[in-house]
Amino acid sequence: MQRFCEDCGAPLEPGVAFCENCGAKISAPVAPSAKSAMQSALRPSLSAALHAAASPAASASPAASASAAGEQGIIYTNLNLLCAQTGAEKNAVTGAINSFIADAAARGVSYTLLDVSTRFADAATVAEHVAVIRGVVEKTHAKYLFILGSNTVVPSMVWANEASDQSSDKDVASDLPYATLDTASPFGGQQYNFDDTLRTGRLPNVDLAAYFANLKAGCGTAKAVNSFAMSAEVWQEETRDIYKSISKGVVLTSPECTKAEAAGKIPGQTNVFLFNLHGSDHTEFWYGQRSSSYPEAVEPGSFGHIAQPYFIAVEACYGAAYEGRPAEKSVLLSALGGKCISFLGSSRIAFGTPSAPGCCADVICCEHLKNLCGGMTAGDSLALARKSLMKGDCDAETIKTLAEFSLYGDPSARLKGGTGSTSGKIAAGSFTTQTSAKSFALGIRIPQPDVRRAVRRELCTVDEKIRQSVEEAVYGRYPEFAGTKAVFYRNASGLAGSMAAVFSKAPDPGVPVAKILAVSLGAGGRINRIMESK
Repeated sequence: MQRFCEDCGAPLEPGVAFCENCGAKISAPVAPSAKSAMQSALRPSLSAALHAAASPAASASPAASASAAGEQGIIYTNLNLLCAQTGAEKNAVTGAINSFIADAAARGVSYTLLDVSTRFADAATVAEHVAVIRGVVEKTHAKYLFILGSNTVVPSMVWANEASDQSSDKDVASDLPYATLDTASPFGGQQYNFDDTLRTGRLPNVDLAAYFANLKAGCGTAKAVNSFAMSAEVWQEETRDIYKSISKGVVLTSPECTKAEAAGKIPGQTNVFLFNLHGSDHTEFWYGQRSSSYPEAVEPGSFGHIAQPYFIAVEACYGAAYEGRPAEKSVLLSALGGKCISFLGSSRIAFGTPSAPGCCADVICCEHLKNLCGGMTAGDSLALARKSLMKGDCDAETIKTLAEFSLYGDPSARLKGGTGSTSGKIAAGSFTTQTSAKSFALGIRIPQPDVRRAVRRELCTVDEKIRQSVEEAVYGRYPEFAGTKAVFYRNASGLAGSMAAVFSKAPDPGVPVAKILAVSLGAGGRINRIMESK
């Protein structure tokens, strides 16, 4: 018999845990099959955990009690699109997901599948997906959001790029709205509390069963951190400064190492990677640099010999590029199709500094890996890394960094066992005041963001002395930019008196690497810092 949601009246599919129209939890799922009933008995659900949390005196099964003491998560996908695009059988996909749910429950994370294929025949919009997720989070206070599928299954947000490299990157693709549940552009001055955002990760269209098997084998099982770092030679000072907070090991540089040598020089037992290299939107390689030489340093096949599950953070421009690419043309897809279980990278041109103190990509990758090595989950690690990135007034390059760096893989994955988590920092309070405050120990609340200040920039002219001073300083440090005229921008009123000078140089023949310098200027044209494109 057809059942309907008591909250909104939408028809319900058999066995669902949430209404796909409004997100309300279903107290009595509709006649699941004997198989799905057995699977439900084997794993705690979000609704059971909430029942136990809201009604401590109620009778609860041991599984539900264990769930109440753990962390909650949502697996979010459109199964019809996912299967159509990967060619996988639906039964095989749901079987792999159910096995993952059972494995995650065994390590204290209770995931529930939310399939929106009956609601959305196509990929829909980010706003539509955020509305569904918000409805679920309002009622369950889930902590983790694990998106299954590429952006053609569940789309990434695309905002206009308002940083200084807008002539090269017209837009920025981002999964940030799925963490903040807000689709407004961060360039408009949004304020986010990263203690209170969904810990979000995405698994693009790769072999689910293989990925979940690697995750089961590697999540929280590392006995020691076996790290590896590679840097473009010109950035080795900054990379060493980052790496010392992660490891006492050495940083391999490129051109000393090229793609032909990488596999032989990367130890097979490595479980944490840091790469501070160039990237490109035209090729699948990551590049080193010495002066005007840009050797191919890493390719999609560079990690095929790694023997155990591993975590990656890469600062390269387009380091996480996968849209419209097969696995052999994307380091991200190739890695996740191999032993990689967590990958942090950028969808667009990224920025950093050649020496300490770092900024932008340097900060988010350094803090993320440092937190991971301390025992936090990948989702918690990124949340705190974003918090560190956004301290104080932020320029447009920092805002772009926030938008473009996304996490790929299970956000509840961790390198080592332990309790490294930000959950204890969550305070009582949420959308609804009817829910017991006890549930906040289990999950995340999503506050409405407030306007802090705009970071938009406007093209402007400057005094000729300022122009000459800035250009001479840049030419002296970067002779390859000699003769390249700066374009000046004035920042929004929130950063009164500050400007940016942008130098863009056409790539050398055969080198598809962006060459952009973003110079942050204070009053009177004083140079605060020079940021280089990765």
